[in-house]
Amino acid sequence: MNNTQYTLLILEAYEDEVAGAAYFDNLARAYPQHSSFFQKCAALERTTANRLVELLRKYHLTPSTQTTLQERGALDARIQATSNWRMLMQQSIESYARYVAEFKALEEFIARRKQKHLLDLMSKLEWDAAFDYKAERSRR
Repeated sequence: MNNTQYTLLILEAYEDEVAGAAYFDNLARAYPQHSSFFQKCAALERTTANRLVELLRKYHLTPSTQTTLQERGALDARIQATSNWRMLMQQSIESYARYVAEFKALEEFIARRKQKHLLDLMSKLEWDAAFDYKAERSRR
């Protein structure tokens, strides 16, 4: 993954989270007997989207409008609302596995970037062989 792919993934993740919140809000209305579950899912999506806003600003990314993303989520929910509960849960389980793979790739990229930063810092440190570290330490 390169920097362009990383920033596009951040943008996509943010948009998916906002649309996902609307999706779960609409499923809560479509399946009132399971609304508590869907409301918790929507809250999780909102929390994740709010955390991603910082990265959107950092990389000067411009997402689609809130209205567009909410409409996307609502449309997806209307399509899913025709399924029975079991089918909906099975489909959710299958799609969740894809999200896990994407998040894992993103985490690994972030970890590599952090490690590179640490390596860069370490390479800037210079060891002075002439400096008497023991004498300096005992001087205190």
